[in-house]
Amino acid sequence: MRRKNRFYARVAVLFMMMLLTACIVSWNHAGKASAISSGAESVQDGGGAFEPTVWIGDSLGIRWWKRDADNSYHVFLPGAVKGRKLNVTYGGADSIFVDGKKMKNGKGYVLSAGQHTLRMEGAEGAGQDLHVWYTSDIPVLFVETESGSTEQIHASKDVSEPGRMMIMDGRGRNYFEGDMESIHCRGNSSFEDTEKKSYMIKLEKKADLFGMGSAKKWILTANAFDDTLLRNATAFSIAHMLGLDFTPEVCFVDVYMNGDFMGNYLLSEKIEVGKNRVNIRNLEDEVKALNQGESLEDMEFFMEQQGRLFSTKGYRIAQEPEDISGGYLLELETSDRYGLEASGFLTSRMQPVVFASPRYASYDQVSYVAGLYQDFEDAMFSADGYSPYTGRRYSEYIDMDSFARKYLVEELVKNLDASFTSQYIYKYDDDISTKFYAGPCWDYDKSIAASGITEDGIDLHDPDGLYAAVQEKDSDIWYALYQHEDFRKETATIFFSELEPQLRQGAAELVYGFSEQIDTSNDCNMIRWNTFPQAEGLGEKQALNDAKVAELVDFIGRRLDFMEKEWGYLRDE
Repeated sequence: MRRKNRFYARVAVLFMMMLLTACIVSWNHAGKASAISSGAESVQDGGGAFEPTVWIGDSLGIRWWKRDADNSYHVFLPGAVKGRKLNVTYGGADSIFVDGKKMKNGKGYVLSAGQHTLRMEGAEGAGQDLHVWYTSDIPVLFVETESGSTEQIHASKDVSEPGRMMIMDGRGRNYFEGDMESIHCRGNSSFEDTEKKSYMIKLEKKADLFGMGSAKKWILTANAFDDTLLRNATAFSIAHMLGLDFTPEVCFVDVYMNGDFMGNYLLSEKIEVGKNRVNIRNLEDEVKALNQGESLEDMEFFMEQQGRLFSTKGYRIAQEPEDISGGYLLELETSDRYGLEASGFLTSRMQPVVFASPRYASYDQVSYVAGLYQDFEDAMFSADGYSPYTGRRYSEYIDMDSFARKYLVEELVKNLDASFTSQYIYKYDDDISTKFYAGPCWDYDKSIAASGITEDGIDLHDPDGLYAAVQEKDSDIWYALYQHEDFRKETATIFFSELEPQLRQGAAELVYGFSEQIDTSNDCNMIRWNTFPQAEGLGEKQALNDAKVAELVDFIGRRLDFMEKEWGYLRDE
């Protein structure tokens, strides 16, 4: 039922890799070349404001970045413009000299990669180091906010700005250009604990970017917790191998914002209901249409206990469709984040479940979904798998195939977030299915040999041992499901027949393919964000990164070994 066959699942993986494949070297005087103005803040240098910028065309300005630690300048340029003549402008100095040669303000130059010496006219001393870097031949995304600054949006996730976005493909051609309705920061720990922020972009008009389907909303994931930048892309590819419906398509991009190089990002679909996203009934749009001119957010809010549920919350919507059985996208969340969401419920075991869509769910909608999920939870946590209240088995409430496949992804990559956050569930109309489905997959930057010991004493870096299945908390879904032999058998069958054969042959090619694709882009990202701070120079950073990438491949192989041993008895039955 709406399950993609396995041929198309394999094609999806190949297509994803093709997307990820899409996408300046001696100081010579040249003519003018030609790219959204930088709005760059000046860098104070000596007696005045030194403002150097490289221009791709007339409007795309890339500001030189100054590293305060050693007072050096760095120019990060798209790989696609290597060898092109680019205009260089600067303020705060009458003239500058690079490697002893005068660089005239506003003139065009071919910029050679590597280290150079920068000196301003009349300045004393040995000069400053100037490094010119070229990223990989992947797409480049330029963003210009209305204010010309990221200060406000970086201060709070609740602040957004309009602006404009342009994408240059891997050959340096204009791939897309359009207005943004808004851009704002997203994420939880990634927003609070990292300087490199992730973003959600909403375009004024729908656009199909790199074959991912036409939509307004797009995600730029910073992968700030992942030194290799590869974990999310790898996990999504594994989900595609397993044929998990609605797994996001992704594309590596280099991002410049208001003229500043922001590093390597993963451009992806947003997890949302839509024809080209989670393709289920759009109940949210139907409700909005029935309540034209009225703000759902302003309708009466309710929060109350219902039946065995600990709590429910939502809105008393004036008008809604007669059939409210489907069109739901839910997320299992943490208790601290539950309070930030508009609609949701707490089960009797205190599992927070929030409505991603419809965001402003009605009393009847919340009551229906919450009651159904509570019945599932009761059955799932019972020793025999049957609800003591309804007499129905847990498997009657879920699509066993999708839950087994989703569990396989979480367990294989040993995802830190398994079970307690970024775990999505969706439901079709009853006339399609009365069951819950697992997915889409999301958020794997803390997986696949991630460092750290969990609160339960489990080493995420160790390829041995179960993780998702042993998070023995009162409400943990994967722990509860794994206690039932029929779920374990379903999981083992899919593992041995589909996942293990594909990954045995393709894991190294998958991971190393991604790594090669963003090779120099990651170099630039490491310099810009000081990845591997224990390393003194780029060479040491590259060596550490290569070792980490090899770790990912080794982890997957050894993880397969463990799971093969763990579930071997089920294969033999």
